[in-house]
Amino acid sequence: MTSIRDMSIEQWANTALLRPSWQRPEEQAAINTIRDLLQVRTTPQFAATSIASTYEARVRSGDPQLWYLWTAVCDAIHHVGYKIDHLTLLAKMVRFISKVPDVLDDNGDPIKQKTRAQVYWRDMPSFAYCFSETAIDHLLLEDLDRGLGLNRDSAIQKLLNGNVFGALYLLELDPDGPRYDFWYFRKLALDHFMYALEVTTETHYQTRRAEIYVPPAAMWVLIAGRNIYRYCKADQDYKGEDVYQRWIGGEHGSELTFLGKDGFSIDRWMFWRTRFEQISMLDGIDRDAMEYAVQAAGEMRKIERELEVP
Repeated sequence: MTSIRDMSIEQWANTALLRPSWQRPEEQAAINTIRDLLQVRTTPQFAATSIASTYEARVRSGDPQLWYLWTAVCDAIHHVGYKIDHLTLLAKMVRFISKVPDVLDDNGDPIKQKTRAQVYWRDMPSFAYCFSETAIDHLLLEDLDRGLGLNRDSAIQKLLNGNVFGALYLLELDPDGPRYDFWYFRKLALDHFMYALEVTTETHYQTRRAEIYVPPAAMWVLIAGRNIYRYCKADQDYKGEDVYQRWIGGEHGSELTFLGKDGFSIDRWMFWRTRFEQISMLDGIDRDAMEYAVQAAGEMRKIERELEVP
């Protein structure tokens, strides 16, 4: 059986084209366009224009069902995202979709999604929500956290792929991308710093949990660290008394270790760097997680020097 790590672009596309939920012409065309993009037979901008054009009639009909398009994109992220070049192409394509001219109704007004009043395509209706439900599978994460994953390595690779895409897409969004997507992908970064770094790592099970979450958190630093630092400098997403922190320790008795204010902050940035350094020296931590932690801490120090953090 082909694993998630070694599935080729052609294998992914051929499998996806047979999925019952993607048998309509629009999904079939989108999958073929994504295949062409990943095989560098087309550009992200042309792929975006092609996909938006394919779905325009459905948008005008009032029943676009973009969930199926976005799940196909997320499936590609899972299965061919082991190469960062693939994820970069997908992130650029998704961003270009939001730059396609608005779909207009017969009166010349932009057509909006009914539930959130998001405009097609500039607001990317449902993309962030679909991504949160499929590319970042929180039920899967809970199973991993409890040690219930049937294929731990495969599930961790999926989580890593989703977060690498998220970091690359955040770069594409900043500073003028769709507002909801920009907020969601900042929150995704913050969540994974919390999962990886803001809980205790004193027991064997807590260390095993860190091995799941440290690599994704590290990739946010390695890809989008300067942006993350800028959010910290600006206290981005700080809500005052509306503290965002919540229980993130899973079932292994972890406790919150950062007790500062919510949102991004320089105090939190410094705390994360210290935790990466501490985790890299944990007894029993696997080599992959250790190396990710070392690289992330080193990159954070480099960013601090470049940006003259006192």
